Amino acid sequence: MRVATWRGGTRFTVDDAQEPIAGPRQVVVSVKAAGICGTDVHATQGLFPWKPPLVLGHEYTGVVTAVGRGVSPRLVGRTVACEPSYGCGTCAACGAGRISQCPAATRVGGFAERVALPAHCVHPLPRGLDPVTAALTEPAACCLSGLEMYAMPRNATVVVMGGGIMGLLTMALARRRGATRLLLSDPLEERRQIARRLGAGVVVDPTREDLRERVLKLTDGRGADVVCEAVGKPDLVAQALTLVKATGVVQLVGVSPKDARLPLDLWDVHFREIRIHGAFGRGTAFRRALALLPRLDVKRLVTARFPLEDIAEAFAHASAGRGAKTMVVSAG
Repeated sequence: MRVATWRGGTRFTVDDAQEPIAGPRQVVVSVKAAGICGTDVHATQGLFPWKPPLVLGHEYTGVVTAVGRGVSPRLVGRTVACEPSYGCGTCAACGAGRISQCPAATRVGGFAERVALPAHCVHPLPRGLDPVTAALTEPAACCLSGLEMYAMPRNATVVVMGGGIMGLLTMALARRRGATRLLLSDPLEERRQIARRLGAGVVVDPTREDLRERVLKLTDGRGADVVCEAVGKPDLVAQALTLVKATGVVQLVGVSPKDARLPLDLWDVHFREIRIHGAFGRGTAFRRALALLPRLDVKRLVTARFPLEDIAEAFAHASAGRGAKTMVVSAG
């Protein structure tokens, strides 16, 4: 079979690899769609601590083609969404179901024709959900896990900074969790239009309009109940703190570079009783996110598709910030 191997920087090769075999309590999945995550892009830019050579890709779906001992053969032929990693099973993080925090987690890259995973990592798709859209489950789970860390205030005003896939999914899920007024800020017109179709009542181009002035005007000077920074830039996190109301929540959705520092007025955080939530990984939200996807109308978020052989071109497209989600898809 073929796999796409990241060789460092923007270099990829498409290589022959051994066929995966389903061991005890494992399944083999023929990958149908795998999304390029911002973290994958950051890795190629030296902004995330992954080291080549490596098979990237942690947002994928496929069809079960084989099962190992202890797995029901009825899974064969089922289309599934895949949790891309599994933990050691003995640490505190695994005990809490938070595999993303397991220091010994095994990650299985999805930019490949086939993968082997534990059976508990694959979940049949809900009725009416296609495998390409279902590949949004992992990023949706990350967004949902972050939103579940606090109660959404009644009639909340939520500001999302960044209209990439994480920002758009966060906005859509915040609406499902009860937010009634949604504002999304992004310099790209295409993303602002997608945000409108997903329910944003206000969209802002921050290169042409003062975001803070708009938020304060919208909220009669109070600030937003929740501000989600979905880009991963420390200066935008600092700005988010100026947009949130007293007792409000700033949620870190975007992944800032390792060792990034935030210029923070601790008195302001203390005096205004601001809560800052970091959210890394899918937590325990994968199945809940998968169940929600058919109700979110997010199929339009997949804006580009490339075959595995064109992995370098796909990454170039994603790195340029075009559209919302770039997918690597199988020919079948």
